[in-house]
Amino acid sequence: MMLHKRILLILLGLSLLTASCSHKEHVGLILRNAKIYTVNSNFAVMQSAAVRNGKFVAVSSDANISARYTADSVIELKGKFVYPGFIDAHAHFTQYALSQLYINLDTAKTIKNIIDQLDEFQRNNPDMWIVGKNLDADFFHDKEMQICTILNSHFAETPVLIWLSDYNSALINKAFADKISADANIKSGIINQRQAFNASKLIPAPTDSIMAELLKQAEQDCFNVGITSTTDFGTSYGNVQLIDSLQKNGSLRIPVYAILEPVGENVSKYINKMPYQTDNLKVQSIGISLDGQLTQHLAVMRAPYGDKQNGQLAISADSLQKLCRTAYEHGFQMCVNSIGDSATRLALNTFTKILPIKNDLRWRIEGLQMTVRKDLRILNHYNIIPSIQPLQYQSSKAFIDNNFNKKLSREAFAWKHFISQDQGILCGTDCPYNQLNPMAVFYAAVKQEKRKIHNKQSQELTTTQALKAMTIWAAYSQFDDKQKGSIEVGKWADFIVTSENITTMYQPNLPNVTVERTYLRGKRVK
Repeated sequence: MMLHKRILLILLGLSLLTASCSHKEHVGLILRNAKIYTVNSNFAVMQSAAVRNGKFVAVSSDANISARYTADSVIELKGKFVYPGFIDAHAHFTQYALSQLYINLDTAKTIKNIIDQLDEFQRNNPDMWIVGKNLDADFFHDKEMQICTILNSHFAETPVLIWLSDYNSALINKAFADKISADANIKSGIINQRQAFNASKLIPAPTDSIMAELLKQAEQDCFNVGITSTTDFGTSYGNVQLIDSLQKNGSLRIPVYAILEPVGENVSKYINKMPYQTDNLKVQSIGISLDGQLTQHLAVMRAPYGDKQNGQLAISADSLQKLCRTAYEHGFQMCVNSIGDSATRLALNTFTKILPIKNDLRWRIEGLQMTVRKDLRILNHYNIIPSIQPLQYQSSKAFIDNNFNKKLSREAFAWKHFISQDQGILCGTDCPYNQLNPMAVFYAAVKQEKRKIHNKQSQELTTTQALKAMTIWAAYSQFDDKQKGSIEVGKWADFIVTSENITTMYQPNLPNVTVERTYLRGKRVK
């Protein structure tokens, strides 16, 4: 009789267990035993999350998720750290893809090394122009005349352009200058960054099939460092069309925010119409650079540099205003890259003539470096989003100190003053003109240097601010904050996993943090 009762109790327990499991919701993926930095409004840290159909359906404790859900796949993370996938708010995605065709000269220590690598490329690609990158700037500046002479004689018929390692300048041979002289009025030898950008646009593009492979490799490079959405600043109609077709046929998965250069077919096919959008592509922004690099005296300043030189605007004030008016009338976001304080003042003043006060159009100032403090009030008043490139600070600091007065030098890179508004601040990689490493950007933004302005707070970002700048604030700047940028119910399951806590770890190690896993819409892509 006792045995019979025990059997009945066991059967009853199994029945209750089965009934309990049958009432659980089924999902595709569960994360367990993690430290999940949600980057929600409370910056909550949770243990567990459930994902179904590419979106988060629950973010809670291990006990709560286990009680409510079963899954096809359960990942036991053993205390590892989960963050929203990085959104690269300022990058040149297509140009980064193209740069994979360039000859990497970072190990070249002699002129013979350089020529040997260029020769090998020419043998394998006899019909292509030769483009090199990462030539050591210090090595080059000792031997620039010698290299120019050899390139002109050795590659008399083949155009050659070589970017220096800092991407601030490049070298072109006579054959390259002859090919583009009708369009660019550039002579052979050393050319500055703006000239190099213009010259590089005239390099014959690879076929669509080659470009497709380059874009897919660029996408994987992004996934490998934790970038789950990227930007193509200054892109063309042809690039956008190719990206759109690759995304639609499933060859390209990474979401792209296209910021159009206002020329050619971009104007007739996109800008003069209305924004274009799919699940993975947004074409609703116009980008333009008003001036150039500070260290090359191309930034437009109110006071001249120490040697009395100054930069020049890339377009006139009237042209800028007409372009901004067109953007406003057709529903496009405006992104103006301005480095010098005078160029930034022009951009801000132009915005105020067009934008309503406290609008939700999310226009942006890119590359903010040199500013006048009173001009920054306009950012908050007109909801203009500031975008910075933290990696530029270290390379520019000594130059600023040596070329400008103490007050102007002290107020440069005033990041804390930029983020007085709700939409925060943006930190992009600017790849390929800086390294594709969001952890290095994060480190540059938070590096403790105690650089105070008017004896008030230090200007480096907190780790919370830096993380938001590369996730939820970046999503906001791309009108995507309801879909991504934080780990919350209803948002895409774009996230990364690391063994280190990037918000508390020893700072100098940040650039070397490895992203162990990357997920895009609930699917592992690294």
